[in-house]
Amino acid sequence: MKKIFILFSAVGLLSLTGCNNDDDVVVAPANQVVENEVFQVGPVNFTFDNSINMYSLIYDLNPQIEAADMVLVYRRTFDPGANNAPVWQLIPRTIHDGEVREIDYDYNFDQTSILFTVDANFDLAGTAYISNQIFRVVILPGYDSSARFDYSNYDAVAKRFNIKESDVKILK
Repeated sequence: MKKIFILFSAVGLLSLTGCNNDDDVVVAPANQVVENEVFQVGPVNFTFDNSINMYSLIYDLNPQIEAADMVLVYRRTFDPGANNAPVWQLIPRTIHDGEVREIDYDYNFDQTSILFTVDANFDLAGTAYISNQIFRVVILPGYDSSARFDYSNYDAVAKRFNIKESDVKILK
């Protein structure tokens, strides 16, 4: 009896785990134009928000985005090894300043706004980490099926989604 139970258990386990449903392809309706949006926010200065106990900045999205849209945020920094060329780093991002200090850039978004935040294990008041910051925001339609793409490299994202530098709207 035990052998039959083990056999049925094994067959049941295999039948339940043998299939997956991760191959869905979602396509935009034929009458809908798929457009990515990219814009630059800044230079901006963060202010301390007592309600969340960190520095923050809210950017209102107008028009609002769709619930399924994906929002990517990149922070501009500079590469000292390449003549201080601008580099776009995907956030969330933790920066180690060479000491034991850490600075965390992050964001949250909903359909109407983006909340940028900066936190650290030291007082950020008066530092460059909260002053004159520039962010690039890329909004990709929610029905895009490229979820397995590495979004950390802004230049690769721009190439993949046909974003030209002339498409970037500069907002303050």
